[in-house]
Amino acid sequence: MRAPLTELDGRSFDVIIVGGGVVGASAAQHIASGGRTTLVVDKGDFGSGTSSRSSRLLYSGLAYFSPDYALWRFAYRPKDLLQRLRMAKLSMECRTELASTMPERVSRHSFFFPVFEGGEYPGWKVDLGYRALGLFGSSKVPLSYRRLPAAEAARQFGMVGLMDSKRLASVAVFDEYQYQWAERICLDTMLDAERCGATIRNYTTATRLDPLPGGGWRVTLEDATSPGTTATVEAATLVNTAGPWADRLLRKTSGPVPTKKHLVGIKGVNLVVKLPDSCRGTGFEMISSIGQPFYCMPWGDHHFFGPTETIFEDEPGSVRVLPEEAEFIIAEANRALPSLSLTTQDIVYRWAGVRPRTTSETASGVKSLMIHDMATEGMPGALTVTGCPIMTHRHAGRTIAARVAQMGQASGAPTPLSYAAKPMPGDAPLSSERLRHAAMHEQVETLIDLLFRRVPVGWTPGMGLADARQAAETVADLLGWDEARIGHEVEAYRRFIAENFQPRALPADAASSEVAA
Repeated sequence: MRAPLTELDGRSFDVIIVGGGVVGASAAQHIASGGRTTLVVDKGDFGSGTSSRSSRLLYSGLAYFSPDYALWRFAYRPKDLLQRLRMAKLSMECRTELASTMPERVSRHSFFFPVFEGGEYPGWKVDLGYRALGLFGSSKVPLSYRRLPAAEAARQFGMVGLMDSKRLASVAVFDEYQYQWAERICLDTMLDAERCGATIRNYTTATRLDPLPGGGWRVTLEDATSPGTTATVEAATLVNTAGPWADRLLRKTSGPVPTKKHLVGIKGVNLVVKLPDSCRGTGFEMISSIGQPFYCMPWGDHHFFGPTETIFEDEPGSVRVLPEEAEFIIAEANRALPSLSLTTQDIVYRWAGVRPRTTSETASGVKSLMIHDMATEGMPGALTVTGCPIMTHRHAGRTIAARVAQMGQASGAPTPLSYAAKPMPGDAPLSSERLRHAAMHEQVETLIDLLFRRVPVGWTPGMGLADARQAAETVADLLGWDEARIGHEVEAYRRFIAENFQPRALPADAASSEVAA
């Protein structure tokens, strides 16, 4: 369980990391493993921001060889080709690493890329992209690419049979890996950082960043669950892994405030639906009618479609799915699978998130890891990290740790880290043993933490609504919840789901609670 914030007051660390998403967790794991005293804090729960709102795809890197990219551009921009090759290679390497070391957290699925008669993306070009990706694959985690005639693919795969047979010429078939539970990957990583010696604390807001006269930083922290409870801590190095909140964090410095924009927020929307059983476990990737990536992801007995890609500059925590975004995705789904005639009434639930891309000459930024040395902007001893998707979080953690190592000596001895998934007791997600273990050992503060990020219940079709009270009662004695607090947690859980996911089967009392709130 979390120690009182007052126990941190006055302490000094080698490194303070602000932002407990998967990149912050990986940075903490690698930095602490290197022997540096490390504190990592997050204003909410670990993995509750962008890390929990991703596509859940352990991506092969196809976007870097996107079929909508004109090959002639490479002749005029050879550096672009090298960058795309580097990123594609990195994606495949990270895919192999995660699937090999955390097999419990990923699953393999057959995916399709449709090739249409007279389309912009001929089969040879699709082949070229996937064959290039295959060069970076491994026998342990294969891409297994092949391209099949449309009729043969339709006979083998139910999803292909739902595509437009009049236009479909062939289908690229390949293997993709999916995170079963992105938040748990973040938590596994954070718990290993703690095992390596890091101090981890969720619901702890960095409210002020003060540069120290001799170098380093004093950070004022406030307990988000107990407003007014504060502590100050110091460190030689400050690492900003606050994701889409990163630029907002920099404005809390009492020194020169950076004016440069480091990231652009990209809003992504996803919709969960129930497709025919013949589609179970398969998905597709294609280009939408407006030239953006579009996918259909398997999700247990269901699927989800997405994403949108629009610039989002409001407070990241306020992101929600708009009606017109849902209508757009449903229209794109029907364009891909016209025989289904889906409507917005088929949406089981929906969600939106904000991806922090690195700013670039293009308005939408770039999907490329960038570690900004803030010394050039009046903040010596501080780093800001942008542009890292979850699939490359370990690469980011290693790279951040290497940069930190250049900034000062470690005060302790190295500790071997572990990339393995952390075992969870109990046979079922809602077993008393598993719930109570999480409450005792994994910094659970709310019922939302428990059901969305400690056990895999929140993302199921029922979203844990029927199990919320029983789960709260199971851990109440450990967390000091009386009957009034249990009722509050259940009500807050239902409001959270109503506001963020708009599920089709929302109980009447939850809907009324949202209105009251």
